[in-house]
Amino acid sequence: MKALLLNKNALIFLFFCIAATIFWFVVVLDKVYETRVSIPISYRNVPVDIQILNDMPTHVDVKIRDKGVSLLVYKQTRFFDSLVFDFSRYTFVQNSMNVSTSSVFEKHIVDKISSTSVIQEYYPQTMDFRRIKLSKKRVPVKLLDNISYQTQYNLADDIVISPPEVTIYGAKEMLDTILFVYTEELKEDNLKDSLTVPVFLKAIPHTHIYPAKVSVFLPVEMFTESSLLVPVTVLNLPNNLTVRTIPSEVEVRFQVGKSKYNQLKASNFLLTVDYATIVKSTSRQQLITLEKFPAYVHNVKTNIMEVDCLIEIKE
Repeated sequence: MKALLLNKNALIFLFFCIAATIFWFVVVLDKVYETRVSIPISYRNVPVDIQILNDMPTHVDVKIRDKGVSLLVYKQTRFFDSLVFDFSRYTFVQNSMNVSTSSVFEKHIVDKISSTSVIQEYYPQTMDFRRIKLSKKRVPVKLLDNISYQTQYNLADDIVISPPEVTIYGAKEMLDTILFVYTEELKEDNLKDSLTVPVFLKAIPHTHIYPAKVSVFLPVEMFTESSLLVPVTVLNLPNNLTVRTIPSEVEVRFQVGKSKYNQLKASNFLLTVDYATIVKSTSRQQLITLEKFPAYVHNVKTNIMEVDCLIEIKE
């Protein structure tokens, strides 16, 4: 019985302690205080043809006066959205820009806080920016790719990059060393269908690139085996001579996309031997060279590597 009474007294004591703590907490939160709240800044429409020389503020600290309960809410991490500084709304004067922090952000902050809250001060009080104008240059884009295709599939034509050129901004001395820009690596496995994909460009330190990404079109289709008989052409031949090759035509084997299958002719290929090499050689057999073939055919090879060459005088 005595133990039960002690437990009851302990519970009563605990209740009054909790009640007193809550009352104290309510009284404290009902008092007026000042506190500083840190709000992140994001930047929009920064001109690509300038470089900001000073460090741009990442946060604005705002001193606010109100009851503790309101300030406690403001201290929550996600209460305030990022403040947006839009460069397109302001003008540089002699490469400098100074804007009052309150004129930029106060309306946004006031709309968010309670009507009883009073903004006391901003840190920093002004947003200061110093710039230099950058030179610009147009450069081509090169694709960095790692692409594989399913069996019997390949590129039907050239890869198309759009736009094929971009504008790069930076110091003139830096731009003089840049001849092109690479994309980030485009990795695709086992392609069997045409594909259009956006690809970001590799950043180059101390420069701005516009646009920052390009569109890449990969024209993919099924390929089939084919072959053509192509005549052998003799290069650098004197006017008074003729060279007869045996055979006079060589079979060229290749893979071609179905859309181009009926377009191919022997004239799309060029097989050659060089007269200058023939006259220096002690052998009648000469290596043939595949000088030309369409970019859209793959795995091009000839059925033989050499031809016999007979030099004859024209009558």
